[in-house]
Amino acid sequence: MPVYNYKKGLAAMLGCFLIWGFQPLYWYLCGDMDTFFLMASRIIWAAVCCVLILKVQGKLPQLWAAFRDKQVMKREIPAALFLFGDWVVYLWAVQNGRVLECSLGYYIQPLVVFAFGALVFKEKMSWRHFVIIAIVVVGIVLSTNGFGGVPYVTISLALMFAIYAAIKKSLTIDSIVSTTMEIIMMVPVALLFILFFRMGDNGMASLTVVRQLLLMGSGVVTAVPMLFYAIGVRNLPLMTTGICQYLSPTIAIFCGMIMGESLTKEKLISFFFIWAGVILYTLNSVYEEKKRKAV
Repeated sequence: MPVYNYKKGLAAMLGCFLIWGFQPLYWYLCGDMDTFFLMASRIIWAAVCCVLILKVQGKLPQLWAAFRDKQVMKREIPAALFLFGDWVVYLWAVQNGRVLECSLGYYIQPLVVFAFGALVFKEKMSWRHFVIIAIVVVGIVLSTNGFGGVPYVTISLALMFAIYAAIKKSLTIDSIVSTTMEIIMMVPVALLFILFFRMGDNGMASLTVVRQLLLMGSGVVTAVPMLFYAIGVRNLPLMTTGICQYLSPTIAIFCGMIMGESLTKEKLISFFFIWAGVILYTLNSVYEEKKRKAV
């Protein structure tokens, strides 16, 4: 039986999901910066912060060793591509007033990851899982009315994260080392993009001291939650971690409303179906965990 430190684990996990939940407000503070310039800057500063964290933890040798491991690289390269896609869609959505769609996507991510695991890794599914997924699908279909069409942001975020999670599942290296690798692999592209396309008024030339500080801060709000998450996962049961993760999309709903989005009746109906699926999925997970321990 693993020994858990609930006090330390919960504090870290809550810190992680609070930062993730309020992140839309941070990107909102960045103003009308070009999405791709903001993305490139986030990658560069996140890489700097992650490397510093690994330096403090004494894990830099693990990072360099992982880069020399061909089997690890075969998984990390596609993981980096899907993480990049997730970040781009998310930033674009926040800057274009579609935070609620992001929230919807992050609610259904765990269920999509589970469904993906059943399809790819042949994980066992009961009739209850089929009912839960059906409820969520109804919610997504209904959201086409509330969001004025197919919720591409919701679907894109959920699918990209499901594939990303499937790739990460096959990795056994430290989670912070792994994510740092993925971010570092993005850095050359980010630097070349800025040098060739964003040195003028649509990028570097438009930076004020405040904007530069915000860009540097983007690395902090990217790297610090990763550290908190790694600490939380080590000190909490996966069941508790799974329940905590719904905190960030819930906060994001309020962030979206603060930023001017409206939670209309049509949107609320689709959210009710998603929430029902999430609650049933959580209760079923608790039931299965108790059943497993009783055997």
